[in-house]
Amino acid sequence: MAVKTDMGVFTLHKDEVRSAFAAPCSTLFYLQPINKAQPDVWGYAFIGGGLGHGVGLSQTSAQNLAKLGWSSAKILHLYYPATQLQLLSNEIKRFLNN
Repeated sequence: MAVKTDMGVFTLHKDEVRSAFAAPCSTLFYLQPINKAQPDVWGYAFIGGGLGHGVGLSQTSAQNLAKLGWSSAKILHLYYPATQLQLLSNEIKRFLNN
């Protein structure tokens, strides 16, 4: 999203839009121009299509943590702290080691 301000144009990507504008909880939204019966646009309204389920793993957050070097086990423990990871079979172990 490109945002034009008095200081210039700023480009926001993905979740930055929600952070910058306190937009809806979900990334499923669109912006509707508001003109208040005037020819020029006065502002924009966030029209949301969802609130997210509020439980479980955030894909965007997990991806960012992985980019920071977090292991998959550490990321999963963050979202599901009461769980334990274990191999279901040696076939999977051999596959992962190749």
